[in-house]
Amino acid sequence: MCSTVENKNLVVAGFGKSGQASARFLIDKGLSFSVWDTRHDIAIPDWVNGPFYAGQLPDDFWQNTDIAVVSPGLALSHPELQRATAHGVELIGEIELFARYNQASVIGITGSNGKTTVTLLVTHILKAAGIDVVAAGNVGRPALSTLNATPDWVVLELSSFQLETTHSLQLEAATILNISDDHLDRHRTLTAYSDAKQRIYNNATHALCWREQQVTYPLQLSVTVTEFGASATNDDFGLSDGWITWQGKKVLDISKVKLTGTHNILNIQAAIGLAMLAGVSTSAAAEAVYTFEPVPHRCVQIANHNDVRWIDDSKATNAGATLAAITGIRPQCSGKLILIAGGDAKGADLSVLSEALEAHVDTLITLGKDGPAIAAFSPNAIQVETMRTAVQQANKLASTGDIVLLSPACASLDMFENYEHRAAVFKDAINEVCA
Repeated sequence: MCSTVENKNLVVAGFGKSGQASARFLIDKGLSFSVWDTRHDIAIPDWVNGPFYAGQLPDDFWQNTDIAVVSPGLALSHPELQRATAHGVELIGEIELFARYNQASVIGITGSNGKTTVTLLVTHILKAAGIDVVAAGNVGRPALSTLNATPDWVVLELSSFQLETTHSLQLEAATILNISDDHLDRHRTLTAYSDAKQRIYNNATHALCWREQQVTYPLQLSVTVTEFGASATNDDFGLSDGWITWQGKKVLDISKVKLTGTHNILNIQAAIGLAMLAGVSTSAAAEAVYTFEPVPHRCVQIANHNDVRWIDDSKATNAGATLAAITGIRPQCSGKLILIAGGDAKGADLSVLSEALEAHVDTLITLGKDGPAIAAFSPNAIQVETMRTAVQQANKLASTGDIVLLSPACASLDMFENYEHRAAVFKDAINEVCA
């Protein structure tokens, strides 16, 4: 384990949710620190009792600093953090700070898509088995907040940004669920993005890996691997006749779960595997899955009007998520599949959607900054300016047995506050046309 941060000169860099959690933790420890945030107009709360720097820093700021606790929203390429590194400052994140003080057993979950679903599903399974467990990390609750709760297990959802500044996190079990183009505006290359994800295995004992993607496997030979996938097999997790199998034996009836799509079959397999590594039996884990409620905005049906199903997948903020939604939902659609997509692709390669759009999508409606780039893959695409217009167009075209799927393949900030706001506007527009 790395040393704790006592007797060090500390800076909290970035004062969003993660930075504030780090600051509160340091205050509880009785430690002094400075805060720096890039925003000039940030409000400084009363409970911060140390120096607070907003915007530009003095030239000598980093000279006497030992450790900077960097928020995940602050890129390590930022000139000030580059300057800090040049001065020998150790850059860590809130997750690393958690790791240096944590005593609980930890499961770590990352990947381009499905992280939140699997994190909450593993937590649900463990709770059903009577295990004292909390979910934290990118799922919404700061990891540091679990230290006072002293659970037996912590299930962490970890983003690539969080993993970049994590060095000593000990994990009983870990998974990279999948890798697809995402956050290339920050990581620049898919290799750099994948390398950040691989850090989850640095101190892991067991790994759950998707047999279709070699990049999800650990590079370290010391990590024990369990595989999952959507093909029939007698090895680890498989799929046969509508059942999830474990070593060739049927363990879970897909028709009885509330999660939809092939991608969620993989998520369920990974979650059961992680729960098994925490001591839950295969049968008990499967029973718990049947009572799990889907994560909002992840392939959730929000309306069924005149036998037209409207599905909210607004959390699909990259092409990989939308590809999974299209291929997962198409088999359930007896009529046309109408897709609403578009937003800010963050520099990602959208061409991975081309084949699925041609093979599985009957009508494509696009909007947002990169809507035209998606529309280019479908000669009859309908381009609109607003979500309301997109829903109106979809409603005109839809008939009995059709599915209208909002799965943007893009971030939302070009038009909306966040993906939740995008989903709310989608739902409001549906209520209008279905009234």
